[in-house]
Amino acid sequence: MEAALPLLSLATPVSVIPNFNTPILKPCQARYTQPWVGKITFVYTYTSPTAEFEALIQGKVDTAGISEKSEYTCASCKYKNCVYVGIAPVRSFGQIVFSFNSSYITSYRCFRYAVSSLICPTNITDYVWCDGLLGQDIPYFVSPKVYAPWFNPEVVTWYEEHESYNITRAVICLSKVPGVTHVNCKWYYHGKPLVLTFLYCEDSPCQQRLAQYLKSQFALINITLCTEATTFATQIGAATTPPFVFNMTTFGWINLCPAVSSWFVIYTTPCDTGGFYNATITNLIHEADSAPTVAEDINLTKQAELDLQYCLPYIIINWANAVQGVWLPGWANYLYLCKGTQNIAIQYCYVHPVNETLTGDFIVSNLCSSLMRHLNLYSSASFYAYQIFGQLYESPAEYPFDNLTDINPADLVPLLASKWCIQKPVTETLPNGKELVNGTVLTVYFVKNATFINGYPVTACDYNFTIWYLDIPGMLGTNTFCGLTINYTYLKCHGEINGDYFGTITCLVYSQVVCPYEIKIYLNDTESVVPVDDILTDPVLYEYQCYNHIKPCNIYNCKFTPLISYGPYIWDGSSASFTNKCFTIIYNPHYFRICPLIFLNTTKEGTPYTYTATFYCYTWCSSNDSLVPHPVVGSATAWLVALDVPGVKYGPYTTPIPMTMKAPGVYTVTFNTTGLPAGVYEIVAKVTWGNGKEEFDYGSLNITPVPVTTTVPPTTTTHVSTTPVALYIGIGIVIIVIIAAIAFVIIRRR
Repeated sequence: MEAALPLLSLATPVSVIPNFNTPILKPCQARYTQPWVGKITFVYTYTSPTAEFEALIQGKVDTAGISEKSEYTCASCKYKNCVYVGIAPVRSFGQIVFSFNSSYITSYRCFRYAVSSLICPTNITDYVWCDGLLGQDIPYFVSPKVYAPWFNPEVVTWYEEHESYNITRAVICLSKVPGVTHVNCKWYYHGKPLVLTFLYCEDSPCQQRLAQYLKSQFALINITLCTEATTFATQIGAATTPPFVFNMTTFGWINLCPAVSSWFVIYTTPCDTGGFYNATITNLIHEADSAPTVAEDINLTKQAELDLQYCLPYIIINWANAVQGVWLPGWANYLYLCKGTQNIAIQYCYVHPVNETLTGDFIVSNLCSSLMRHLNLYSSASFYAYQIFGQLYESPAEYPFDNLTDINPADLVPLLASKWCIQKPVTETLPNGKELVNGTVLTVYFVKNATFINGYPVTACDYNFTIWYLDIPGMLGTNTFCGLTINYTYLKCHGEINGDYFGTITCLVYSQVVCPYEIKIYLNDTESVVPVDDILTDPVLYEYQCYNHIKPCNIYNCKFTPLISYGPYIWDGSSASFTNKCFTIIYNPHYFRICPLIFLNTTKEGTPYTYTATFYCYTWCSSNDSLVPHPVVGSATAWLVALDVPGVKYGPYTTPIPMTMKAPGVYTVTFNTTGLPAGVYEIVAKVTWGNGKEEFDYGSLNITPVPVTTTVPPTTTTHVSTTPVALYIGIGIVIIVIIAAIAFVIIRRR
């Protein structure tokens, strides 16, 4: 379905936006405003990295991962004018995963020590990871490069003594496994020849090379390792589903948070580690996550690192680099996160066609094996699902692009939140009668112009629903709230919820919605900044849609839940998206952080200016999982905001003026510019209808002064009267100053 978008007036002077046509932006040049491109299409049609790379260098897709050194060399040399390649260290690791099913030899620590002793990190880095292009085999649970403050150097000593590359030690460790015998250079397990199986992804050259390497290493000690190519879904299903019927496989984690303790629990969560669980380590990680200071958090995490290195639930084989190619011709404003990234090396959040905005179709490619199980905001655990969700939904704040490793809430960039306050330590009686002792109170204030695409404002009530839906402490048992019943234990054990979001705020004890745009959140964490950081960066969910449209018992089986969003883009697909392996989103013209300079027009002071706004709201069609647009019929007003007016502070400059509805959804207003100071104004239009529904529209207007003319009295000479040259120069200076002011407008955060 092609959604009906409003007809926007795109003015030509978008070049006044700094670096507007620069192909590659630096992190310090991030604007934190969206949208910029008309459509983003996510495709999952290519079956191999080679096919995907061929599509990239032919311009059939605009961004894709690069997984081979030959591809990197080809793109960087032969196609350097068409393809830009970015490489950045990423908060991501890969590992060998073992089954902890007690009937398998892999459940014994001595066996895992033997496997580790067969692996040479240097060889893995060179052979599997293309001489370090794709990452490095750093065999520790915390990377000293990515997470330097959190790294415990004691793990190096333990690794070197017990787990480092040593064939003799591998034989000794394997001999210590109960049930293992070694007779005439042959290995037996409970009297049967020892044969092992390693599952790897059929369309991953890296995993294929890893499988080949492991097979050759096991052969050194006369053990047969059967390598079996399979689908990514089969790999993950085997590794995350009891009773964990497999020997060994491999997968990775990406999108890790800055605070190690906030994601460290994945190492001891049974469904994430083939069934491994250690209560001591788990409790230590939870203690670290709720520590009173970052320093104590780090110290406790370091102890957990050492314990994990001892238990060795995984064998870490890669701390990754994000290597990404982007198509240059016709596009501008890729953001290269050269210092480090959470997931991808080059962000496309600001990309747009050269000299244009809100046009073009930007195509993002992922391998077909990465196709997510569903696009369900309330249960999706896939990184690839969140590629799309991240464009449809927002969080109260986000990490700055130029500092992705800081966990100080003061350094976060406001999005849905206009501001927040942290009080600590706090001891008081909560409204529910319970006592908070030495706790933290986080007060979040929300912007007042963010709306869902169905017209309802995004409020503190939605945020309150979100934090309790995601973070019922411990996620144990069955809980009912807001009319929704969820069995968290079942969902977690079956891998049906995203561990990056669910259960990350175990110190949440109470919340109070003070008003629609203010909420107080009470934490018993005694000052830790990590839970505050987690809370502020979780996406805000829509309270109504998940159980007003779908029965709670069916939520986790749905391919879609109603994608009633409020972010910079809106859903433009249907039920056929999974069949076609193609998902499209289109820009949201009413997004609360859209850059008004996109719509800049110019008029002279004293000349009336007519502004037209087009308003649409959307409902969800459950029969084909699409959005249906409806023109809004309501009451609309518009006003001017001083955006960059010399001598005038930013803020509303005129009172709201009623708009006239010319047709359903189309409204106009004429501004009287007489007496308005020269400068750049933002135009804000607002329509209200129904039961508290509203929507905003934005534009901008550059008001220039009327040129001053001078009349020279007649004289008795024959010299023709002219305007003094100095006056022309003065007028020129005024115009130059105005243009310069436009060029350096700082877009404010609402």
